Amino acid sequence: MATVKKSKKKIIIPICIILVIAIVAGVIFGVSKANSGKEVSLYTIATDDIYESVSLTGEVSSGSVKEYKVGTVATVKEVFVKVGDKVKKGDVLATFNVESLDSQINSLRSSYNESLSSYNSAVSSQSAAKKKADAIKSQISETEKTIEKLQKKSATTVKKTTKKTTARTTTKRETTKPSTTRRQPTMPSVSESTTTPTTAPTSASSDIGSLAEALAELNKNLSQITNDLHTLATLTEIITKTITDAIEDGVFDSNVIADRVAAAVSEALKEGIIDAANLIVESNVAVDMIHAAVSAIDFEAVTSALINSNNVSLTAAQLQLASLEAQYAIYKVQSDDTMLTAQKKAIDATKKALDTLEQQKKEMEEGWVASFDGTITEVDIEAGAQTTLLSTGIKLENLNSMAVTVSLSEYDLHKVKIGMPVKVTTAYGSYDGEVSAIAPTATGGSSGSILDSVGSMAGISGLSSLTGTGAGVDCTVTIPETDENIIAGFDADVEIKTGEYLGVVAVPIEAIKLEKTGSYVYLYDEEEKTVTKTLIETGAVSDAIYQVKSGLKIGDRIVAAPESTYEEDTFKVKVIEK
Repeated sequence: MATVKKSKKKIIIPICIILVIAIVAGVIFGVSKANSGKEVSLYTIATDDIYESVSLTGEVSSGSVKEYKVGTVATVKEVFVKVGDKVKKGDVLATFNVESLDSQINSLRSSYNESLSSYNSAVSSQSAAKKKADAIKSQISETEKTIEKLQKKSATTVKKTTKKTTARTTTKRETTKPSTTRRQPTMPSVSESTTTPTTAPTSASSDIGSLAEALAELNKNLSQITNDLHTLATLTEIITKTITDAIEDGVFDSNVIADRVAAAVSEALKEGIIDAANLIVESNVAVDMIHAAVSAIDFEAVTSALINSNNVSLTAAQLQLASLEAQYAIYKVQSDDTMLTAQKKAIDATKKALDTLEQQKKEMEEGWVASFDGTITEVDIEAGAQTTLLSTGIKLENLNSMAVTVSLSEYDLHKVKIGMPVKVTTAYGSYDGEVSAIAPTATGGSSGSILDSVGSMAGISGLSSLTGTGAGVDCTVTIPETDENIIAGFDADVEIKTGEYLGVVAVPIEAIKLEKTGSYVYLYDEEEKTVTKTLIETGAVSDAIYQVKSGLKIGDRIVAAPESTYEEDTFKVKVIEK
């Protein structure tokens, strides 16, 4: 039988035809799919009811707890209760002998009154000190301008006089022989210094700096005489003025200047300008201390260059500047709020201690009395014994009423109000309660938690309490009707009902895309067969839905579960009906 040999060409042609058909079909299918858009399912906006709540976990405790603390040392007269005793409101629990507290109270009151008097005096003088400091600062500025003008004038005079002197000296050298007799130098008088230039202004400025340092050191010594800032400032003003006047009069002897200062201070004490009651030492001792401090300054040394300068007016202005700067430093300290703030804190602390001790005395005099019906759960004092600051005292608890303490995050705090109904759930049952107290400040951790931020956007409250991170505000929930199945010390779940929103426009949580810029949905356009990313404003939230305040209306259709990979804000879609 003959073998039939097929042509390779005939085999290849059908294969190519099949491939072409497959490619064309694929292209047609791809184009068709692209034209139809992304497949999405839609949700139609309608109204719904939202029951908003905050869910947390807290620890169960007795509903009412009163701790009678011993805040001072006293003698216990009698103790009328022991652990386990049931008492009625108004029952006396213990009595005390409080005679020893009188001396403590008197001492605190005396300390408080003295501190208050000193503070009030400082406050009244602070305003005046600020005005004086501003006035002196202005004088300093004017004096500095005067010195600058005088220095320029002095420099010009020195330059002109030097040229004339050089010319006369040259002529004299040509006509006379040098003398072999040495003449002893003498300090020129004030009148001579006005015509004969000698020391450069920079030397005078250097000595003014020395004088200013000497005056500053003198001010430090004055602080050993008085603690009263007004008295200190008055002394400084009197002393610096007396010193300046003496130097301007041509007096440079330290002892003579010290005598003048001592006399001026004595006169101020005699006339009442300086109140001797504000001095730490006796007035005569204070005068002697000031005399010694002033006489220790070598005025002749620090003013020698000034007296040799060619301008008496410049010298006087520089002396005045040193005096003003010394006075300004004192008034600046007196007008500073730092010392007043420290005094105020000390006064407040003393007043708080006094009020606390007086309140404790009143309570102990009357005896510790039960504030409500309850059970004694702790007793740490006994008759005839001295109390200590470490004593616990007596603890009274109402075990017939229970409470749960939870921690509110900053995102839940604004939702919860006192009086709101609460559902408390334990391992053995559920109980009705209400919010009875909210602490004024947060405690623990940092002020915010990213977990609470994310949870709030997702409608989940109190995530930070699960990890122990983030700050929280203590919220107390009371349970008026309890049974033996709810036990102090165990945990309980708390659901605080924060609001009811009936018949509101609502959207499922899974239909919303949460971004930094807001909450978005993808709104469907029936005519264009497209969806567009749309910003909405949300309100109340439950476990499954959000209230929509704006951006959507009843009947609108949105993508039920948008993907996170959408690249465009508007695109065509193919609706898949479910």
